[in-house]
Amino acid sequence: MAPPKVDPWFSPKEWQRVYHLLYSSNHSSKKQGLDHVTMWSARSQRLPLAVECTGELVAATLLKGPGQVAAYSLAVIRFVNGHVDKGQGAVYARSVAGVASELGIPDWVVDIRHEATHKGIPCLERLEMAARCALSWLEEKYWSPQNLCLERGEERVREGLVGYLAVQERLREMRNHGKKTNKTEIAHCVEQIGSWSRYELRLLPGIMLESLQRSSFHFPLWKPLLIQLHKTKPNVVAHLLYTLCKHYSSNSQHRQHIASFILSLISDDLFSEHCKAQHSLYVETLLRSVNDMDTRSLCGDILNHCSDKLNSTYRQLNKLICIAKSAGTVDSTSDLDIAKQVDTMKDTLKALEEKSKERSKKKARFEKCSSAVWESLPLGSTPEDIFPPLELDSIAREENTEDSQPGDDSDYLNEIENNISVEVDHLKTLRDSKYFTKQRLEELAASVHIFDDPDS
Repeated sequence: MAPPKVDPWFSPKEWQRVYHLLYSSNHSSKKQGLDHVTMWSARSQRLPLAVECTGELVAATLLKGPGQVAAYSLAVIRFVNGHVDKGQGAVYARSVAGVASELGIPDWVVDIRHEATHKGIPCLERLEMAARCALSWLEEKYWSPQNLCLERGEERVREGLVGYLAVQERLREMRNHGKKTNKTEIAHCVEQIGSWSRYELRLLPGIMLESLQRSSFHFPLWKPLLIQLHKTKPNVVAHLLYTLCKHYSSNSQHRQHIASFILSLISDDLFSEHCKAQHSLYVETLLRSVNDMDTRSLCGDILNHCSDKLNSTYRQLNKLICIAKSAGTVDSTSDLDIAKQVDTMKDTLKALEEKSKERSKKKARFEKCSSAVWESLPLGSTPEDIFPPLELDSIAREENTEDSQPGDDSDYLNEIENNISVEVDHLKTLRDSKYFTKQRLEELAASVHIFDDPDS
């Protein structure tokens, strides 16, 4: 299936406004129209050839100076070549003049194109005449028919739906009176509606909604048309479903009828792949406007029918809707039960607040001190002197100098050398051994000493 065509203009009204601007006699209006065409070309890489050629020709008419002749030449060449290439339908290429004649382009315009391409550039007067002729041809072949289609589109859609309802009413009366009915007439109406233009089919869901209200959303009345649209124009059914979802939220009077109409579409297998691809749009449109149990039930029916297209979020939503359906509505809960639940929640919050206060009162193991209390201490020491500093040598020297007599330095140095040699022997033993038991490590730790206690 071919991908959908995206128009660069926002709405048909914007297209009509640009058409009137480009063919206006005012230069400023033409400039505005040309700006819109430039914006369209930036939005879409596939701008219609007629729109593109019109923009180039109008730009050449607005240009003043030495570059105007070149702009006219390029615009005329682009106009002739573009439309002739589209008209080349045969296997072998035909002459430019032959194809242009079939399209209604004058021969003298083709001659100017040939002269500007293969010979010298024509004079400005001839190029201006060719540009005016090209703009007239574009208006006659493209702009005017399209504008007429847009103006008459809504009127044609209304007339077509009124005729369809009239045929259905007549056939219903014949069935009520026991007469035989001929289905060819209704089939002819359905075929005519299916042959409408893309713009008219875009208007169909909105205007059809008005007819649905008048017919009280009677689904069998519209079933033949919906079946035909489902086969040939499934995107129209998807657009109709979105229109129904929007109207469901804005009109409470027909809400039940719209819900039954949507369920009939689903049950009769008219919920196409286009509809399944837009399930999130339908569900969000419904839930954001009316989030009651009936709406959730309708959303659940839509999600159940396109379960293979759901992501994790909508799967979870569908599960919650199913649980809500099985559990019943929340309205059955009495006011007394709700009051008890509220009181229980209040008591729980109060208990949590008290626990939080008790925890905050407990003194932390570490406290942050200010810069005024901070002191520079040696490595391994604390402000309370819980552990002795690592400057053992200086402390030992101070203690020994206080208790010793003059002349005892030699004995003290000899004792230090002996202790150091013992320590070195122990370290060698540790280096040469691979494994140590706990008892061996305790023995080594007890035997290591550098300074003896002077009091022992």
